[in-house]
Amino acid sequence: MNPRFAMAIHYYVFIVFFMHISVLHVLALNPMIGNVTVKCIESERQALLALKQGFHLNNNAWLSSWGHGDNQKECCNWEHIQCSNETGHVLKLDLHVSDHIVRAGSITTALAELHHLNYLDLSYISFNLTPSIPIFIASLTHLRYLNLSHSGFQGKVPHQFGNLLFLEYLDLGYNSLLAEIPPQISNLSNLVYLHLGSNSFHGNIPPQLGSLLPLKYLDLSENGFNGTIPENFGNLSNLEYLDLSSSYQISLSSDLQWLSHLSFMRHLSLPKVNLSTANNWQQLVSGLSHLQYLDFNGCDLSDSIPSSLSSAANFSTSLSFVDLSSNNLMNSSLIFPWLMNSTSSLAMLNLDHNYLRGTIPQAIGELSSLEYLNLASNQLEGQIPISLFHVCSLRELDLSGNRLSGQFHEFAKALSNCNHKQLQTLKMGWNEITGMVPDLSSFSSLQVLRLDSNGLNGTLHEGIGQLSNLRELRLGNNSLEGPVPAFLSISAQVFLSNNMFSTANLFLCSNVSANTEYLDLSNNHIRGQLPDCWMNFQSLGFLDLSNNYFHGSLPRSMGSLRQIQSLHLGDNNFSGEIPLSFVNCTELRLFDAAKNNLTGPFPSWIGNNLSNLFILSLHSNQFHGSMPLNICNLDELHLLDLSLNSLSGNIPKCISNLSAMASQATSKVDIFYAYDAYYDDFDGITSFGVNADSASLIWKGKMSKYRSTLGLLRSIDLSSNIFNGEIPSEMMSLVGLVSLNISRNKLVGNIPQGIGQLKSLDFLDLSRNQLSGRIPSQLSQLDRLSVLDLSYNDLSGQIPLGTQLQTRDASAYIGNPKLCGAPLNKTCLIPTQNPVDGNDDHEEQFFTEGFYIALAIGFIMGFWGVSCSLILKKSWRYAYFKFFNDLYDKLYVFAAIKMAKLKRLRA
Repeated sequence: MNPRFAMAIHYYVFIVFFMHISVLHVLALNPMIGNVTVKCIESERQALLALKQGFHLNNNAWLSSWGHGDNQKECCNWEHIQCSNETGHVLKLDLHVSDHIVRAGSITTALAELHHLNYLDLSYISFNLTPSIPIFIASLTHLRYLNLSHSGFQGKVPHQFGNLLFLEYLDLGYNSLLAEIPPQISNLSNLVYLHLGSNSFHGNIPPQLGSLLPLKYLDLSENGFNGTIPENFGNLSNLEYLDLSSSYQISLSSDLQWLSHLSFMRHLSLPKVNLSTANNWQQLVSGLSHLQYLDFNGCDLSDSIPSSLSSAANFSTSLSFVDLSSNNLMNSSLIFPWLMNSTSSLAMLNLDHNYLRGTIPQAIGELSSLEYLNLASNQLEGQIPISLFHVCSLRELDLSGNRLSGQFHEFAKALSNCNHKQLQTLKMGWNEITGMVPDLSSFSSLQVLRLDSNGLNGTLHEGIGQLSNLRELRLGNNSLEGPVPAFLSISAQVFLSNNMFSTANLFLCSNVSANTEYLDLSNNHIRGQLPDCWMNFQSLGFLDLSNNYFHGSLPRSMGSLRQIQSLHLGDNNFSGEIPLSFVNCTELRLFDAAKNNLTGPFPSWIGNNLSNLFILSLHSNQFHGSMPLNICNLDELHLLDLSLNSLSGNIPKCISNLSAMASQATSKVDIFYAYDAYYDDFDGITSFGVNADSASLIWKGKMSKYRSTLGLLRSIDLSSNIFNGEIPSEMMSLVGLVSLNISRNKLVGNIPQGIGQLKSLDFLDLSRNQLSGRIPSQLSQLDRLSVLDLSYNDLSGQIPLGTQLQTRDASAYIGNPKLCGAPLNKTCLIPTQNPVDGNDDHEEQFFTEGFYIALAIGFIMGFWGVSCSLILKKSWRYAYFKFFNDLYDKLYVFAAIKMAKLKRLRA
């Protein structure tokens, strides 16, 4: 028979069969067609009404067709229901609500009356009164389709589910199910689709899953499995989709040998699975000729394939998604050629956070379908190939964090040849790219541009101002110069730190700055007074103007920054008082105006109006007067630095109200300012930008800038002021303090006994005050203390014993002439045990200076009284020496007798 004629016959038979099935399907969905009237079973109708009543819905519009009215008696006509056109039994119940969750009470056991049900979908219904999956669902033994995802179920999967022998589709994803997957799941021998992802399952993946031979779709992602992936997964020869991904490092491992049997695999996602023993992973993946999606992110992979295998003939030409990020790949000359075999369809390639060395090959330009390329955070070097910029389908390109070189204007020119309207994200920061930033106006879709930490110079082209979609612009750490252009205010996030910009007035007073959310102009050469234009920045949440040459008063219009959360004004030459209008900045969490010439009394309104403050740093200014009591209202405050001012008066006792410092840091807490970057990644999800906040403080004698560990600090620095009075004992309740510096003041009195409560202290400086009395012995119990300075006070007595105090350099105690004991070279006259209880004052009153003088005089008088008597009175002298002579004779005779007896016993 003619092959073409045979093929035509086959197609004809297939079409007739398909049309027959379609007609039957339509009849099944519409039981009224063909003049056939089917009525639902009354018991099943009542079961459905009981189910609706159990939902306790406030809005019944969802099931409005279900009811008791005359026109509602026929349940086969209700929405979400499908009945058999022959028997009237309910076959299908589809109540899922797409894309949002409905809270719906409980599932009534009346559902078990639907004995003929083969399709049940209750997804996206949160059964808040039914915490566990009802066991009676397992009695619906005709079920072929069961979807209970996104329903808030907890507890275990009922092992009775093993009775659902006809089940082909099971989705229990996105619940809070725990324990192990019941082994009875192996009974579901007809299962084609199984989704158990996003739960809390733990333990080993049951090997019984390997016996579900018809399985095509298996999702076990976002759980807590450990052990190895079962080798009998290789039996699932029909498997097309496998997802074991996790957002955190899991304890699963595998050598991937089972992959060689899964010839139909299209989607393979194993991120965070330990594949360090999979020495031939590239060869195994190359054998998956239908593979489209490959995710091996964070799998501890290393280079394994010899160059001779890089052109394997059966490598999938349909591969469109590859994520090999966060591994140990090193050899770019192996990995790139291996991937070049899928030039026809590769759309997403992520190799960031590896150790790739060498150059990017020119052949990468042959990936004509490439939309997303991420090679960031590697060790690539050399020229960026121009061919890469001829890939006109690119939407996101990230080459940041390498040692790549080239002229940026050449890359921009190549991109513009594509009439590039798709490129949304261009990240090339932290490389060795040089030259000027050219006209980029042709990149009309650009949302993110990162060129920071390169060698760019010159002024910025005004074409950037035409990028109306630009949300984030990073040009920091370059050598850009001239005025900050006004057109940059089109971007919501502007990072221009560490350049050589000279003025900023045009930018700050532009009319389009209302959209600016994040602005960093720090570490430039910007001079002059700040313009009074801040009413234009209604959306500004982060502002950093530190380390410039600004002078003059702070503009009152800065009080218009009602959304500001982080304000950095330090290291300038601002003068005058902080404007009262700052009371409107009630969202402030970080306020740093250190190292200026600000004057006036300490602003009393800070404690009343800026209640969200996390960090307050005003050191190195000229504030004077007392510290207002309302500063104690800042119960969120973690860092208070008012050092190097002229503040006076007592330290307020209410400082103990700074409750955030009264709790110990249990984990690392970073302080972030988050901003919405409004750009789409390859998967279409809107991304959010995050920048770790920072603050400068004097730490262990030098100025340091803290960023990632800033949230761990709990610090008070009031040093170099004119505070007087005693150290408040109430301060000792701030047990979370890591640093306390109140040196260089005029404080008097004793060091509070409660200082031993500050067990988190790493830094304590009480030097250069007028403190007196003994050093509390509790100070030796602070085992985390790395820096201690008590020098130049009026402390007395012995330094308490303990390695924390004796092993320190003597410089920590100098300038206290009444101190003695190690590590000082001054020995105490009579070593005494340091007091450990509340009797310090009584003992100090007894062992006074007069007591030691009287003791010395008594010794001298007694010694010379006896000696002079013996010298002057001859009879007394004879009697004295005769007494000792007789005593010597008696002792000698006694010893001789005892020795003789001992010798006789030994003989």
